[in-house]
Parts: sequence; C-alpha cells; structure tokens
Amino acid sequence: MKPRIFACTWTLQPLMGPVEAARFASTHAFDGLEIQSNVLDFWPGPGSERLLRELCAIGENEGLRYTFYGQAALNPAARAPESRHANAEMIKHAIATAVALSSPLLSVHPGIVSELATLERHGHPYATSRFDRTQLLRDGWQRAVETLAQWAELAADAGLLLTIENEAHVRHTAAPTAASLAAMIDAIGRPNVRVNFDTGHAFIGEGLQEELVVLRPHIGHLHLNDNRGNTSEHLPLGTGAADFPAIAEFLATVDAALVLEIYAPERPVEASLESRAYLTTLFRGIVDS
Repeated sequence: MKPRIFACTWTLQPLMGPVEAARFASTHAFDGLEIQSNVLDFWPGPGSERLLRELCAIGENEGLRYTFYGQAALNPAARAPESRHANAEMIKHAIATAVALSSPLLSVHPGIVSELATLERHGHPYATSRFDRTQLLRDGWQRAVETLAQWAELAADAGLLLTIENEAHVRHTAAPTAASLAAMIDAIGRPNVRVNFDTGHAFIGEGLQEELVVLRPHIGHLHLNDNRGNTSEHLPLGTGAADFPAIAEFLATVDAALVLEIYAPERPVEASLESRAYLTTLFRGIVDS
C-alpha cells in the first residue's frame, strides 16, 4: 500500500486560503488535503456553502481527496449547558461538511476540563479544600466519553470515522496520557472511533515510540510534525529531535492519511514540500520492497 501524504490548510494559511491550498495540493501531486476549520477561512455551517462548492469542484475535477478537522471550539468535556448546546449544533455542521467534502472522517479534540482552569490564577493552581482536582478530571473524562459516543453515532450514520487527537501537551485536556486516550476509545465502544496520532504531541508526551505502542491498535489518522522535545513546535520533519526512522515502517504501511501539519509561517510551501521529500526518502526500501 502506497503511503498517502496530505498537505494541510493550517500549514498553508499564512499564504493562502482553502481553495488556493487545494489547488496547491493538486498541482504538487499531494495525495490529498486536510481542511481544518477556523473562523478566518472556513467555518462549517450557513455562510460557507460557496467555499464548500469550490472545494468540492476541485476535488472532483482534479481527483483530490480531503480529510476534515472540526471546529477547535468543539469541547466534548464541556460542563455548562450552554456550551453543550453549542457543541450539539457545531457537530452537526461539522459532520455535514465532512460528508460534503467526501472526507472519510471527522477529527476532533478529546476535550478540555475547563473547571480546572477555574481553580487557577494566571495559570498557577491555588490551594483549596473544596474541590478535588483528580475527581474533576475523572468527571470531565467521563463527560467526554459520553458526548463522543453520541457524536460517534451521528458520524456512523453519515458513514464517517470519528478520530480523536492525542494531546498530552494541552493544559487540562480530558485525556492527558496515551493510556487515558486509549481507555477513552475503549469506553466509547464504537467501531468508527479511532485515534488521530500526532507525532509531535506524542514526542513531548511520553515519547514517540512509547505512545505509538499504546495507541497503535486505535490509530486511523495521523498528523506529522517535529519538535525539539519540549514544546509542540510543529517543525518540518527531520528538523527537530523526533526519531522518525524508528517508526518509519509503521508510517510507510499504515492505512491512514499522513497529514503534514507543519508550522513554518515564513515558508509554508517549502516546508510542506521538504517534509514530503523527507518521508519519501525515509520510506525507500520499505515501500519498494
């Protein structure tokens, strides 16, 4: 199976919008393009119909495949009723958009337990005997499981996978470890729920290979980026310290899109092309054999 390497609108956003990004991906023979929702360029729902039609036309006419990442505001761990109501509306628009784009999946975050931020000042937790932070995290994890199970049913009805990203670097995430994310997938208990494995997030979490071992049975989508081991820098591949050769065989043979989610605002085009070239070199002798 030939690896499927996708460009990403988030990477290209400093220079171009989604339509230009789709043309770029097609012109440079990428296998596809991940479209990531944001309020500046593309927000699912009323008002985005014209842009969606343009993207669909490019996909049809030029044979470009898409994957879709939903709104960052989607928070399956939300506690406030107003937030949960807003999530219910946003997920419907996100699913409809993924279907319109012929994306096989919708990617989302595992959620933020925002109550934990309430017990801080300027990012520093303060002492309190009234609240148990560990229990708040457990409750947020359980809310995320229940909400994601509902979203998974909606996604399944639309013929979509629902992929959930590993986010050990995100403060107050509902799934702070690979084990807690794997447990979340198991607890959701839906066959169309998979992991969106971000290599950079794994590297600064428990380690790239270590998180891969835990999450590998669940992986259905990937975000590829590099860093120097401390923060989620989203560097071009091969320019940080992540050991990609150690997981090269997995990357070359996994049945999932490899999305180049790179942060290089001064040279996003070059960074995308160089990262693809890095993978092509890495896969020699694996894909050909």
